[in-house]
Amino acid sequence: MKFLTATWFRSLLLAGVSLAVASGCASRLPESIQADKSELTSFAQVMTNPTATEGSLVRWGGIIAEVRNRADHSEIEVVAFELRGTGRPYVSDNTPGRFRVRLEGFADPEIYAKGRTLTVLGTYQGLVVDTIDEFEYSFPTVVSRGVQLWSEEPQRVDVWHHDMYSPWYRHRLYGTGPYRVHPYYFPYGVRADGDNRDIRPPVQQRPQQERPQMQREPVRQQH
Repeated sequence: MKFLTATWFRSLLLAGVSLAVASGCASRLPESIQADKSELTSFAQVMTNPTATEGSLVRWGGIIAEVRNRADHSEIEVVAFELRGTGRPYVSDNTPGRFRVRLEGFADPEIYAKGRTLTVLGTYQGLVVDTIDEFEYSFPTVVSRGVQLWSEEPQRVDVWHHDMYSPWYRHRLYGTGPYRVHPYYFPYGVRADGDNRDIRPPVQQRPQQERPQMQREPVRQQH
């Protein structure tokens, strides 16, 4: 009986931890793009089998390349990138391709500006063949359920901190703890450009005084 009770308690505890972790991951995403990750279809899966994946739920993101306003809807062309845990696109030199987002109503080009990052949750409808300049391209099309426009990230500045009494003092081997020396991101991960809170006045050193040189008497030779 005690064994069954312990087993049941352990199973209940593991289930609770799993639920808490899943809830924590979901809470990191903006409400407009939250969905069960197990129900989502990736960009690679769609491009591998574009017909069989029609109607699937997707959460994709990237950089806005172009906005077109039609009579009854808007189309946003996006250069796709992988998403972080927060849902924000991780912009790099590698992209799996482009896709288009269909929005109901008017999408102001000043708000959905070219170069701004965007994440969309929606339904994949199929491929639409169009051109990028003169190059023919098949665009996966997503009907939007929710869109997250991201603000520009502040520039990250690496700062070395050598003050052993500072809370940001980190060691290159030991990491966190009282023995820490490592570049840190100020404050708490990011320091904005122009933030001079860590700049200290130069330390004035005392001028070194020259020591008088002692003259030795010549050694007398005995005859």
